[in-house]
Amino acid sequence: MKQAEKKPVVREDLFQFRFLSEATLSPNGQWAAYVVNEADEEENRYHSSIWAVNLHTRENKLLAARGGAKSPQWLDNETLLFVSGREKEKEKGKKNGETGKQGDDSTKYYRISLYGGEAERAMSIPLKVEKLRRLGEKWLVAATINENDEAEISEDTSEKTRKNSENSPQEENKYEAKEGEDYYIYEELPFWFNGKGVRSRKRLALYLFDEETEALTRITPKYLDTGSYDVSDDGSKIVYAGPVYDSLMPRTSGLYLYDVAAGTSRQLVSEELYDIGQLCFLGEHRIFYTGGTYERVGKNPRFYVYDLAADVSEELPFHDFQIGNTIGSDAKFGGGKSMVYCPERDVLYMLKTSWGDCELVAIDKEGALHSVSKEAGAISGFDIKGDTIVMTAMRGQHLAELYTLCPENGREEKLTSFNDGYLESHMVSAPEAFSYQGKNGYKMEGYVIKPAHYEPGKRYPAVLEIHGGPKTASGSVFFHEYQCLASDGYFVLYSNPRGSDGRGEAYADITEVFGKDDFDDLMEFTDEALKRYPEIDAAKIGICGGSYGGFMCNWMVGHTNRYAAAVSQRSISNYLTKCLYTDIGYYANRLQMGAYPWEDFHKVWEMSPLSAAANARTPLLLLQSDEDYRCWMGDAIQMFSAVKRQGTDARLVLFHGENHDLSRSGKPENRITRLKELEKWFEKYL
Repeated sequence: MKQAEKKPVVREDLFQFRFLSEATLSPNGQWAAYVVNEADEEENRYHSSIWAVNLHTRENKLLAARGGAKSPQWLDNETLLFVSGREKEKEKGKKNGETGKQGDDSTKYYRISLYGGEAERAMSIPLKVEKLRRLGEKWLVAATINENDEAEISEDTSEKTRKNSENSPQEENKYEAKEGEDYYIYEELPFWFNGKGVRSRKRLALYLFDEETEALTRITPKYLDTGSYDVSDDGSKIVYAGPVYDSLMPRTSGLYLYDVAAGTSRQLVSEELYDIGQLCFLGEHRIFYTGGTYERVGKNPRFYVYDLAADVSEELPFHDFQIGNTIGSDAKFGGGKSMVYCPERDVLYMLKTSWGDCELVAIDKEGALHSVSKEAGAISGFDIKGDTIVMTAMRGQHLAELYTLCPENGREEKLTSFNDGYLESHMVSAPEAFSYQGKNGYKMEGYVIKPAHYEPGKRYPAVLEIHGGPKTASGSVFFHEYQCLASDGYFVLYSNPRGSDGRGEAYADITEVFGKDDFDDLMEFTDEALKRYPEIDAAKIGICGGSYGGFMCNWMVGHTNRYAAAVSQRSISNYLTKCLYTDIGYYANRLQMGAYPWEDFHKVWEMSPLSAAANARTPLLLLQSDEDYRCWMGDAIQMFSAVKRQGTDARLVLFHGENHDLSRSGKPENRITRLKELEKWFEKYL
């Protein structure tokens, strides 16, 4: 299709996107299962379905769609287990009865064959399960529980049923307020957490579940919040890590080993050394884990291997990166594995963000690092069996699709085409990358997306986009917001200033210089973009960003009048209060500023955008969610009030029931409204 015949990218295109995630290989490596998520316009929510592809014939088939099928895992080479709410769908037209209530407290699992037939009920676990792993004849269950209710969870199912029947609703005090509905109790820090609500006394606990007897046996101690865990291949051992606390969650955690046969745990690594992040078994007798400390912002973890036979831990060579994909995009949805050990190769594979890409790398048994993938873009999840790697990845301007990757030569083959039709029929503008020598001594990089109907010599407004984090990165992958702006006739500019991920911890360290070094980099990048693209109207450049990017927008409007309009999303304005009422503020913000307010009031205040808000003359739109516990709405309200009273045009749009991830996983209608407000603001001023 010719470019002139293609449709512009608009906000409502969200309903045409298909988001792939959770790629997992069958035991023999012949099939790959994956999840497809899509936004539903009528119901204003997301639907998920499970698909599988035969890696020999390349045949893709839909396996399960009802009830939001998700979390697939292989029972054998022909059968998948998955989570579904299909029973709740059957009850949708009925009044709230026992079935509906039970669905709120338990997780239903089904099994389905690759070769046809209806899904069959496999089991029900009386917990809100987050993850499930097979463990021989039992299951390892990870579920969030309230420590005050844990004794009740551990009771025999029949005994619980008897007690519930004895305590009829008539015996309850109808005049008594209900905790969790009418009021909350905060006893700990953090007392809430973004996307998870009130967290006081809640922990991610590990249980063994007996499918036959339905008995649950907790294996993690009380008050331990499981951060990561893994199971040995023979199912005899479980390794897990997490902090133990009943008041203030520490930034360090212990490493523990559970013996399934003996039913006992022992501590391998002290809880006082570092924060243990990701971990996995390397065979039966070695355990890989990451350990991080937090003296400075942006510091990367160190890698370790614990030898169970020798009972010692060894630090591997320092590779200066954090495992995972931190490339920003509002067009990815769902998760995937970021680290997998391949026993056939005795190699550990993991995702690594490097400059503006996320690649797959491998660490051998000597600790040496090798690149596996070769293509630009971002890998969001993968799995490996022997010589077969499957991954969900964003390549070029494609949304995530499923690919195979050869571990020997890095050659890729695309297995799915869910979004091809959309890309063929719409004017998607590819980013143009450029680099320059920064005044800061670093080689700097930047990206520019031209307007969809770009004509050389014509003048255009522009929007400078600033990513969140700050320890994340921008790259060349598809970004819906950017494409909407390009279709509206803007140049879109973005870069990775100091503080960003992908270039090592020294580059990411902007402790105590938030709003200084990074501000200088963004101003210089704007200058560089204007030099290279003279069609940009320097008098009509807007700024836009979320989270840390929102902080930077708030900061910039108080420190420069260069930009014609600003859109600040899920932002920070006042560190004096932000560090005391957000989920990670009590430790993360002190790292950024180098002090608590009572330690150095003036330092903290001077690093707060609110301190310069009286200087703001740039029209400011603030987009905020009222359940954003990462950047609480109080900061947006304070910034709005401070700017508004100066006579500067300001507008605050507060989304109800949304959190910090509104732009990525919020309700579809709210995501579209967010884009509408953003576009209207720039239309008004640019």
